[in-house]
Amino acid sequence: MIAEFYARIFFRNSVNGGYVVPLESKERLVEQIRTGDELEVHLDEGYLVNKTSGKRHELRPLGDVLPIIEAGGIFSYAKQAGMLK
Repeated sequence: MIAEFYARIFFRNSVNGGYVVPLESKERLVEQIRTGDELEVHLDEGYLVNKTSGKRHELRPLGDVLPIIEAGGIFSYAKQAGMLK
């Protein structure tokens, strides 16, 4: 999911629960992306490409929550890190 910003509580709940990856754009995209456009997200490099228009859009870095997202949520991350049995 990509938005301009998220309320911090929604952002953390999304990350901790492993429900969605809450990506934030550096610019307002609602006027630049249309229903039916094909998008390609480059998570490691921090950008998305609208393959329909050819435009590239920068995303804000996920920072220290990336390992939690990659693990599938906070409980999976804690198990992998040896914090839970």
